[in-house]
Amino acid sequence: MKPFEKLSEEKQARIINASISEFAEKDYETASMNTVVNLAGISKGSLFNYFKTKSVLYDYIYTLALGEVKSYLRKVRDETAQLPFNERLSKIVDSGVIFITERPRLARIYFRLVYSGDSPNRKIIVKELQTMSEEYLGNIIQDAMDRNELDPSINKAQSVFFLDAVLNRFLKEYHEAIENGNHQYFDRKEWVKGITKFFTKGFS
Repeated sequence: MKPFEKLSEEKQARIINASISEFAEKDYETASMNTVVNLAGISKGSLFNYFKTKSVLYDYIYTLALGEVKSYLRKVRDETAQLPFNERLSKIVDSGVIFITERPRLARIYFRLVYSGDSPNRKIIVKELQTMSEEYLGNIIQDAMDRNELDPSINKAQSVFFLDAVLNRFLKEYHEAIENGNHQYFDRKEWVKGITKFFTKGFS
């Protein structure tokens, strides 16, 4: 068992929350271990005993966040498994909005990681995120193809790419609107409905 895992749950939570706050508020390069120490109320020596470098701490927080995202996505996938494709897609898009609304700090870290390029091991992390998305969306599209809800002859890889690109862009813009206090720009129900209609009926 690693030193960090031997800590009480309360102390682990303080360090994790402090780290998430710091990485959410600042770019990786400007994020400070000193700030994490102050926010968590621990000594600097203790933090470096648990995490040797800022990069190691960031990787830990990223892995933790990714685990939370995966768990959330699995739950949505399983709960919508019996729904028709249009209803399932609508639920998935809406769930993305709910996730970034309820977890704004994790959303901030995610979008900074994907779009800023300043995080350590970015290429590896982004590749892992792409693989996760391709498997998740690919399975959902395959289910719809198997049920003849989508044309079985469509290019699944391209479909996943387009859907992933639109969802990422929409959620990023929605998150930024929330951050800037302009969320009224997006009518959540109308945008979810519009995205769902686009991917089920096209422009017709």
